[in-house]
Amino acid sequence: MDMEFRGAFFPLAQGNWSLPNRAVEPQLQEEERMVYVAFSEFFFDSALESYFQAGALQLSLVGDKVPKDLDMLLRASYLGSIVLLQSPAVIDSPLKLELRVVAPPYCTIKPSGTTISVTASVTIALVPPNQPEVQLSSMIMDARLSAKMALQGKALRVHLDLRKFRIYSNQSALESLALIPLQAPLKTMLQFGVMPLLNERIRRGVQIPLPEGMDFVREVVTNHAGFLTIAADLHFAKGLREVIEKNRPANTMDSGVPSAPPPSTAAA
Repeated sequence: MDMEFRGAFFPLAQGNWSLPNRAVEPQLQEEERMVYVAFSEFFFDSALESYFQAGALQLSLVGDKVPKDLDMLLRASYLGSIVLLQSPAVIDSPLKLELRVVAPPYCTIKPSGTTISVTASVTIALVPPNQPEVQLSSMIMDARLSAKMALQGKALRVHLDLRKFRIYSNQSALESLALIPLQAPLKTMLQFGVMPLLNERIRRGVQIPLPEGMDFVREVVTNHAGFLTIAADLHFAKGLREVIEKNRPANTMDSGVPSAPPPSTAAA
């Protein structure tokens, strides 16, 4: 059975929204496995665009949520600004680290691996109780994440690692120079403090709609230029006829009751 799907995500608030598909068309040459599924860069780009449009690509850590080592590093780096506040209540207040993606991320798939490019704003502030927060710094972060794809059960899961990292000020070139010593330790702190939080959020992955009683076995994920493929055999925990009968749609034509329209979804 050879079927082609658009493979697009869209924000639920904009059901007719569409992202132009500029990805290459996957070409499958192998025939050794029972099932081949191809995902182009468009599949991942449309998902990233949808999450960006929905405002989901942001992370705010306050107080105890900020890793302790990162809290100490940031307080030491901005010690001069903190001392100038001259208010003990503000100086000892919890630290806030906010990351907000400012443009839709995009995915690049090559035979050597998959990367996701992200540009985000990073805001560091103190949050005194019952007072307005005091901003210490605002900067721009350009990051390239390596994405390792794996098929686990019936879900395509992604594990992200911070590969390249650069920060610079969006206010002045002088402040950008002052941020250079922060780059290496901040990258390390983000890798071990923030990336695990991001991976936990996306741990569920993308569910592949296989019927109950049918599973992938001997699955292999392979990168190509512009797309990746999943090759697998199928294992039937039940008899094939039983699986077909159980998942056969109910015949509503004889009952005279019109079928309900399908619910709104986030993927097409």
